[in-house]
Amino acid sequence: MFSNINAIAVRINRQFLRDRRFLGLSLIVPVLLMLLLKYVLDSLPGLARLGVHISDYAILVAAYLVHFLAYVLSTIVLVRDRKDGTLGRMFVYGYRRREIVLGYVGGYSTIAAVQTALVLILTKYLFDINLAPDLIAVVLTMLALAVVSVGLGVFISNFARNEGQVFPFIPLVIVPTALLSGIAIPIDELPRVLQWCSYLIPLRYAVSVLDGVLNQHRSFFSELGPFLTLVAVGAGLLATASLTLRERE
Repeated sequence: MFSNINAIAVRINRQFLRDRRFLGLSLIVPVLLMLLLKYVLDSLPGLARLGVHISDYAILVAAYLVHFLAYVLSTIVLVRDRKDGTLGRMFVYGYRRREIVLGYVGGYSTIAAVQTALVLILTKYLFDINLAPDLIAVVLTMLALAVVSVGLGVFISNFARNEGQVFPFIPLVIVPTALLSGIAIPIDELPRVLQWCSYLIPLRYAVSVLDGVLNQHRSFFSELGPFLTLVAVGAGLLATASLTLRERE
């Protein structure tokens, strides 16, 4: 089982290395988005007069970017593999569904981890944030979020027949995530029905951990509840993706 998972992950990483344009865009896009965010926020001095501390939100926005990029990347590439027959050949060779899903997660998580590292480094220096006291908590949370995002992408890819059909699913996931995760609007200020809906948003739990350790100065152990919930959501997504993974249309 583990040899099959590793073989799939290695193949995906080799595929990324061969597709230099796709790899370059995957790494350049988060850099450009963070630079754009910094430029836009610096052009709004009125935020400081209103008592808004941009540094309190920088890591939360960085988490959103990691979630968005990992989700979109994994969704598009898996749909492409299904379309060109790569996925079908794995079934023919006797790979099981859970091996395929875990192999894809392992392969995509490599590039997601690199994206996470880039975003964190940029956030630290662009917004002058001291991550040292909470670095382990931040890294663990961001990596867990990246894996959950990949699992979500694998699951969503089951509903798209080609790369073009992926795009309607992007706002379907990303817009509710932005509105219900607690980044833009505090969850306790949302209508009750939306508060309940927010429990379905993986980013909600990552935001809870990151806001707790960075802004509320709580220990990581006091935030284990939302962190473990994030991990459980990821496990649930991977299990669902394994059950719904289709060989062909």
